Amino acid sequence: MKKVWTTVFLLFGTIVGSGFSSGKEILVFFSRFGELSYLYIVIACVLFFLLFYLFLSKGKFVIDKLEKLKIVNIILVFISIVFTASMFAGLKSLFMFSNSFLYIILCALLLLFTVFITLKGMGMLEKVTLVLMPVCVFIFLAVLIYICFQNPEFTVQAKSPFGYFYCPLYVALNFSTSTFIVSKAGRELNKKQTFFVSLFSSLLLLAFLLFANFALRTHVDSHFADMPFLYLCQNNSFFFVLCYVVILIGCLTTLFSLCLTIKASVEGMFKGEVLGIFIAIFLPFLISEFGFSKIVANLYPLASVLGISVLLFFIYSFKQTDKRIHGKRQNTKNKSRTHY
Repeated sequence: MKKVWTTVFLLFGTIVGSGFSSGKEILVFFSRFGELSYLYIVIACVLFFLLFYLFLSKGKFVIDKLEKLKIVNIILVFISIVFTASMFAGLKSLFMFSNSFLYIILCALLLLFTVFITLKGMGMLEKVTLVLMPVCVFIFLAVLIYICFQNPEFTVQAKSPFGYFYCPLYVALNFSTSTFIVSKAGRELNKKQTFFVSLFSSLLLLAFLLFANFALRTHVDSHFADMPFLYLCQNNSFFFVLCYVVILIGCLTTLFSLCLTIKASVEGMFKGEVLGIFIAIFLPFLISEFGFSKIVANLYPLASVLGISVLLFFIYSFKQTDKRIHGKRQNTKNKSRTHY
């Protein structure tokens, strides 16, 4: 079970970035659609389960495809750069609470630590998420409980059907950036482990998305904030620090997985480690200067559409491969019967 939970926290860590842990992403894709947002979250988590299971099961196939098809790699790199830029922007927003000198020091340390983890690879990422994510889960739960009891405003919002469109976009955006990590992790799992990793990961996401959505829908005053949960904790220094830690951990774990994904993709196309580090880390760091809210509001929807195209391509490839394998087996059986 250790391997199962190590992988669960690895996958959870790739999803719980600045958008998730701050509440901004949940607000954009779910909460603003009223009471139906709960249904959309359930649908999203069912989709997460199916995709986790599919890509964990087909890990070797996906990695081989990514190495051969440059156009798919380029799309994934673009999506991952957008997401990575938002992680850097989220961390910079957190660092803004310090003075300008300390802000520069923290940004420099962030870049150095990100380069170190990215160069160390998948093994180091698993160790980091196994330590940080269980801590993040318990602290996040405490923050959400606190928020829910802070003068809730049970406002009536219109039930919007647009969530049926945004729901798969949310899944595509988050999962497409995790394709490499999920597939890489799936190569070391057996069929039973794959099922439990997919189930536990999707249930963990479901629990926190539902809880976070409830907190946001009952505190409409936070909807205009860059980081809604941090805004809701501003009157309590203890929970403000806890929320700060949750967003920090969420940003870091997702940031590391994204940088690792981009570096692997770039090296697969151009065979250059220095170029891979630049595109994976320093380019998104520069893009993050546009600001967290602008990146989430303007670039996330575009990245989501591209993410759906990548996922549909892989699903189509899986079906075509299964058909060829089934066809070869059928031909072998027919030949055996004819020979007999």
